[in-house]
Amino acid sequence: MLPQSKIKDKAAPSSTILRRDLGDGSPFQEKWDYRRIIGKLNFLEKSTRPEIAYAVHQCARFASNPKESNDNAIKYLCRYLLGTKDKGIILRPDVTKSFEVHVDCDFAGNWNKEEAMNNPSTAKSRTGYAISYDGCPIIWASKLQTKVVLSTTESEYVGLSGASVL
Repeated sequence: MLPQSKIKDKAAPSSTILRRDLGDGSPFQEKWDYRRIIGKLNFLEKSTRPEIAYAVHQCARFASNPKESNDNAIKYLCRYLLGTKDKGIILRPDVTKSFEVHVDCDFAGNWNKEEAMNNPSTAKSRTGYAISYDGCPIIWASKLQTKVVLSTTESEYVGLSGASVL
C-alpha cells in the first residue's frame, strides 16, 4: 500500500467530514495512485473490515479529483488499519437460525451551507445497515440515500426500505 515514510505525515481528524475543495485546496501530488488505494480499501471493507465502510466511501467520493485533504484522510485510514491489523471480526453463530437487520440513518449529515448551491448531494442523508444470519453479519453497507428527505423519520423509513429490499 503506502510506504511507512508517507504514512507518518499529518493526520486527518477522525471526526472531520471530507468536503470538496472548491478550487483552493492543494492538488494531490503523491507517487501512489489514489484510485488504486481506494479500490483496495473498498475490497478490504467489503470482505473483512466493515468498520471502515463510511471512511472509505468518504474518500472514494473524491477519486476523480483528489486534493491534499483527501490524501491526508487516506493516510489516516491506513494508519488506523496498521494499528489494528491484529483485529478482526469474530463470528460466534447463535442457534437461533434467524435473520436480523440493523439500520441507522442520519438526516442530511453532510449538509454544508457554503457548498449546498454547488453540490446538492450534501443534502442527502446517509444509511448504514448490517444484515446478519444466525448472529453472523453477511451483508453491510454505508451509502447516501438516493433522494433528499425532509425529516429524520423519513430518512429512517427510506433507510429501512433500502435495507429490506436485499
